[in-house]
Amino acid sequence: MVIDDHTFAEVARHLHCVSEELVEGMRKVVALNPDAPEDADLESRRDRWLQAVEALVRMNGEVLTLAELLRALLAANRQEEGPIKGS
Repeated sequence: MVIDDHTFAEVARHLHCVSEELVEGMRKVVALNPDAPEDADLESRRDRWLQAVEALVRMNGEVLTLAELLRALLAANRQEEGPIKGS
């Protein structure tokens, strides 16, 4: 066994929570729309907004990598267990 069931479930649960929070963060950033108010500091707001979007995109890449790792662990566990009897 590459990873025990309890550890796998804990990692998957944390990954799910991170994913949900990431989606919520993206919704909030999109709703900010830096071009809406007429502001003297518009360029600075736009730069901060773009930085936030880029950070969320990078974080999404990390979440996708972790999800792939979990899939690989699950597949490795299945290979170690061998075929299920009666199938």
